[in-house]
Amino acid sequence: MARLVKYFSVLYLLLSLRHVYCEDYETATTMATTTTIISVPLFTPGCHDWTSAPEAAGGNCSRVTPNGLLKCYGGMNNLAALSTSAKLYRQQPAVEMLLCGWPQDVFNPLKELQKLPRLRSLTIEYSGFTEFKFDFPEMTHLQTINISWTNLSYISSRTFKRVHPLRVLDLRWNQLIQLDGPLILPHSFEQLYLAGNPWNCTRNFKWLLLQPEKGRLVVDRDELICMDRKYKERQMLLVMHYKLELKKQCQSHEDLKNCTCLMHHILPKTHVPLYTVNCSHLEFHRLPAFLPDNTTTLAINDNLISDINPLRDNPHYRHVVDIQLENNRVANIDNLEDTDWLQNFRLLNLRGNNLRKLHVYALDNALNENQNANLLLLSRNPWHCTCKFGSRLRELLTKYKEIVRDAWNVSCTYMQDDDQLLAKVLSLSRQEMCSVSVENGSHIHPIDWLNGVLASLILLILGKLAYDYYHYKYYGRVPWIVMKMP
Repeated sequence: MARLVKYFSVLYLLLSLRHVYCEDYETATTMATTTTIISVPLFTPGCHDWTSAPEAAGGNCSRVTPNGLLKCYGGMNNLAALSTSAKLYRQQPAVEMLLCGWPQDVFNPLKELQKLPRLRSLTIEYSGFTEFKFDFPEMTHLQTINISWTNLSYISSRTFKRVHPLRVLDLRWNQLIQLDGPLILPHSFEQLYLAGNPWNCTRNFKWLLLQPEKGRLVVDRDELICMDRKYKERQMLLVMHYKLELKKQCQSHEDLKNCTCLMHHILPKTHVPLYTVNCSHLEFHRLPAFLPDNTTTLAINDNLISDINPLRDNPHYRHVVDIQLENNRVANIDNLEDTDWLQNFRLLNLRGNNLRKLHVYALDNALNENQNANLLLLSRNPWHCTCKFGSRLRELLTKYKEIVRDAWNVSCTYMQDDDQLLAKVLSLSRQEMCSVSVENGSHIHPIDWLNGVLASLILLILGKLAYDYYHYKYYGRVPWIVMKMP
């Protein structure tokens, strides 16, 4: 009787372990080194000290009776011999398996599980394999799969498709980066665990929100954390929510229907998303009248835009700090003078436009006050370097070489009416920019004609005065005009 009581006490203790879970990263990490890890209902302790088991040296398995538990440490080398020699094994096949420290780089479930047809629960922990060689075979009794603390980095959406009785799948604390799509799972499936993996949220996980029936199966979806460089340590559901919201805004406005909208960052403290809109190569004649909230970057290169006034007065552009306007038809940026945008921009690309002149002092003041300015590109414009403007432009380029990074490529026409005579602004001297061209020595400016006439009149008047003075002194004759005066 005492033995029977002791047996039922042990059995009750093992059953109670079915409700133990690792719910967050810190708890799971601690339990990995100090306590038993059980992520799904199992009758077994975990593998935290599996190397100390006697079977680990040979990569063998041992049988725990009478509950049908099979423990394998470092491999399954003696599984065939164990299954054929043990009478009890044949009478009561293994229904649960704990595999610790699988030694190979891949795991072949088609081969390794074929001798365990009655398996109901499979746990693989602390192993170095990175992928499954084949998808899981049809397992008519397998209801629970727990694969944790391994180097598993890839699974196909079809990996568990043929395990029709499957109800619980725990893939926590592996090295999974992405899923090709939602896993194909049986209709009776109940719980999927995915936390603790270094997920790359630049991949498509929108199905968590777009397919609620599949998203709800991910029990720990609120605990999924992005580990890619762009969204590091952000909640996956938050990232996917912002992506869907951005897509909705871009598709809802006519101006942006052919543009590409991307989320490039989420601010760490406020969790505010920052967006990029790319409308390049679309034959736009004007800047879009609408941009999604929190758009900070607009790329609209290789279009036909000449008016940039929206940067000044359109509220949708209030957060835009980077704008790419390369290869357009912008001929004037003076309207941005004294605007908040010019004093706060970070990047302005105006290469390949129709700029001939600009207010140098206004741009100088704006750059001097703008602590965010990082890049201003001005080359490949038909700059016309008159004496005054050319000298000031050269001073501006010299002063802000670190910001105007194509300063040495800024060229201009520096001889009057000679559009073919181009030279690098920084290589021109003041004398060269201020020289006046003379065609074949015969061209005389109208001002020169007027100066010549005035000089001739002055000489004539002085000569007449000298003539009248001579005749008056020696002959006493006064000029004729004096005798006519009243």
